[in-house]
Order: sequence, then structure tokens, then C-alpha cells
Amino acid sequence: MTIDSVSSERLSTIHFPLIIGVVFIHAYHTEVVLSNDTIGVANTGYWVDFCRDLISQGLARIAVPLFFLISGYFFFLGFTFSVENYRKKICSRVKTLLIPFLFWNITTLLLLSLAQYIPATQVFFSGRNAPIATFGIFDYFNAIFGINKLPISYQFWFIRDLMVMVLFTPAIYLFLSKAPKVLLLVFFSIWFLNIWPIYIPSAPAFVFFYAGAYFAHSNTNLFSLDRFGSLILPVYLVTLLIDTVTKDYIFNSYIHSIGILLGISSTLYITKAIVETTYLKKFLLWASGCSFFVFAVHEPLLTVARKISYEVLQPINDMSVLSLYFLTPTFVIVFSVIFYMCMKSIMPNFLSVISGGR
Repeated sequence: MTIDSVSSERLSTIHFPLIIGVVFIHAYHTEVVLSNDTIGVANTGYWVDFCRDLISQGLARIAVPLFFLISGYFFFLGFTFSVENYRKKICSRVKTLLIPFLFWNITTLLLLSLAQYIPATQVFFSGRNAPIATFGIFDYFNAIFGINKLPISYQFWFIRDLMVMVLFTPAIYLFLSKAPKVLLLVFFSIWFLNIWPIYIPSAPAFVFFYAGAYFAHSNTNLFSLDRFGSLILPVYLVTLLIDTVTKDYIFNSYIHSIGILLGISSTLYITKAIVETTYLKKFLLWASGCSFFVFAVHEPLLTVARKISYEVLQPINDMSVLSLYFLTPTFVIVFSVIFYMCMKSIMPNFLSVISGGR
């Protein structure tokens, strides 16, 4: 089975919007911690919380599971397990995953180490974590690979878990050959009930990567639910609102999980309209090319931008906090795209390497 050009375009158009969602997830907090002060508003008003929860904890939370779903789908698309085929897949992922993973985490480690050393930038560190200068050998490995915590470039936990899932593909192929539907139900039940027992890979990584693999292995199109899209979309929007206003209730995690499933289906359905809109389709297909770069550089850039903006503007009320919630991620995204375009013009080969050939 191969993917047709229209389906390929539909999947490509959602890469950049999903990365925007990831940036907004990381922009959720309304305070920043410096070495000698905490700036911001701890207890924000209802509408500030509503907006942040709707976007960062609602809409944007579709992004990571959907990326894992797409990754599993493409890995197993037309894939028949053999030692040689598996070896080729591993070699391919060294270029697309491992090299960028190492580059960005090592680069972040070096930059943060330098910033901790320079007196002018020391003030922007909270002091909650041990200085990099005091690290032992294990601490360096832990910072780069995220062995028992997030990598130092923390958004790369996604790539870390994706690499682990790639290593697990022989077992996944066995699962798909023996009891694919039963195991799919079991895995989703474990994810839904939040009883995942291990740290790496995370529940979303394993469950949604497996789900994507199931779609590919069973020759099922990812857009097979399009025929129900006009019904699923409004149900999702209602679920999203319920999820947003019930964050403090014990049952919210179940509403949230249902919302993610409906949101993934709705997002895939919406791409049908996107590819029929010429200019929007053209822009999103272009922006898809810089999605990984924006993902890679948005942290620690976002943290730096938030700390500087909070230090300079000293937000003390809901309006200023909410304004920075929208403006700071927007600045980071636009700056990252411009930076990407400059690098593509000046050093395209290097950019290709650190972006995994994307």
C-alpha cells in the first residue's frame, strides 16, 4: 500500500498548525522564575484561564498524539518485516531522528552552560536545577538523552520516545500479526484509564504509534472517518468546551481523552477543506518544510523570550498576562520561520542535516 498524493498533501498541511499548538502548550504558564524573583500573576481571572485552557490544554493537546499516529502510519506503510527491511528503517531514522536529536540537545546544553557562566545572564536562571558546571558523567548523558527525565531541550522527549518506538517495531509487527484489534483496544484502554506503567516510551507514544501502525498494516486510510466528519466535528467542539470548563473536576481526564480522539478525527477531516483552498494549501505546504526547525528552536527561545518580556514589561494584571500569552509564542514562531529562511538561503546543507533531511 502507498499513500496517494491528495492524502499526502492533506497530512502535510497539518504539520505547521500542530507545531504552533506545541509552542502554545509550552507558553501556558503565567509566571516566570528568575534567580531572585518571580514575575507574573499566580492567580489569573476566569477568562484568562479559559483562553489558556482552551488553546494550550485543549486544542493544542491534539498535536503530539497525532504526530505519533502519523509517524506509526508512515513507518508501517508498505512495510513487511525482515531483518534487512528493519535495518534499512533504522538507518533511515538515524538521519531523520538521532542526528537532529543529538545536535539540538548538545547545542542547548552548551548554550545554557555558557549562559549560566556569564554574569549578565545568570539572573535568568531560577536556581532550582543544579548548574551544568557541576554535572557528572551520568548527568550529561541524562541531559542529552533524557534517561530518567526530560532531555535538556525538553521538547525532544517526543523524538526520544519516537526512536524507542522505532526500536520496538519488531514487537509491534508481531502484535499486528497476531491480535491487532484486541491489542489496539487494550492499549487504548490503558491510555484512557491513565495506568501506563513505564516512563519511556510514554503512553501517547506507544498507543498512537501503534494505532498508526495498525492503520497502515490493515490498509486502512487515515481519512476513513471523513464520512462522519460533519458529525464528529461539532461533537468535538462541544467536548472541547466541556473539557475546558471542567479542568478542576476528577472526571476531566476522561473528557480530555475523548476530546483528543475526536480532535484527531476532526483535524484530519478539516484537511479536506484545506486542500481545496488554494492559497491556504500552498502556504501550509510551504510551512510544513520549516515545521521541524520551529519545533527544534522554539525552546529555549520561548523561555528566553518569556523571561525577558516579563522582566521588561512586569505584567501585573490579567490583560497584560493574556497579551503576552499570545504575543510571545507568536514572536517565537515568526522569528523561527525567518531564521529558517535565512539558514536555508545561507547554509542549506547544514540546515538539512540538523533538520533530519526535512
